Amino acid sequence: MENKTKVMYRTYGTSIAPRKIKIEIPGFAGETNDHTNGSKAQPFHCLPFIDGSTYGLELVYHFNTTTIVKNVKGKLIFEGDWSKEKLNVKYSTIPPFGTFAEGHYGFTSSLDIMPPPGHIVRIEPHPSFYTDPTWQTPCAVPGHIQGEFWSSIFFVVFKAPLEGQQQIFQKGKPYAQIFILPKKVNYEIDEMPAEIKKSREKRNDIIFNNRRKVAKHVWKDSLNQEFDDKYKQLKTIFEKKGIAGVDEFLEKLVACPVVKGKLRYKLVNYNKLNKRKP
Repeated sequence: MENKTKVMYRTYGTSIAPRKIKIEIPGFAGETNDHTNGSKAQPFHCLPFIDGSTYGLELVYHFNTTTIVKNVKGKLIFEGDWSKEKLNVKYSTIPPFGTFAEGHYGFTSSLDIMPPPGHIVRIEPHPSFYTDPTWQTPCAVPGHIQGEFWSSIFFVVFKAPLEGQQQIFQKGKPYAQIFILPKKVNYEIDEMPAEIKKSREKRNDIIFNNRRKVAKHVWKDSLNQEFDDKYKQLKTIFEKKGIAGVDEFLEKLVACPVVKGKLRYKLVNYNKLNKRKP
């Protein structure tokens, strides 16, 4: 059974609850679903990016007033007609933006998030920030909210746009993402033992020497760069059968001559395999 992380929240005014990040195309992950020969390479073609982009929860701008943050000669300006905003709760400042430290500004999340015991709320830029060619997506500064004891509405800090750039906050659009993580992590960093190094090198060699057999889909983009889905195929096997299943699958792909129209698999000496050219 999949473990669940329980997250409780309290809203302030009309704020929107944190929500799972979904991949929508067209959207920050790409323009179309096409990945045939001649197609443009897009973010969704990278499975690690998709996994990373859908791991957290997104924070969504809930005000009706679109706000544009500009840097004019080193001074931050927050453009937006807040006179028409119907606020059912009195905010301390209108607009709910303000300068922070030099080169940064803050914005109220209008949320109080309570993580499980021993966990924190980590804030990071929304995945769309990394794929936005206009640089209009706000750049949230990483921070940890100790939500177990901090029961107040928290604000989010952003890196200010450069001169001539602008960042836009629009109703219904995400402006940051959060992760619920352990409050403390003790890292133990060790070099791999020789046996583990050897097994991982062997696995790597088999994958790349037989990548056309691992992949089910191979294509070239508009720049004639080759892409394939070998990572996706191996991930599927790993999730079903673990690392033993991956290694069993890869061993069957090693050098197989054709005999009377049928494939005959055989294991080859690792040293011979290592001499093969990719």
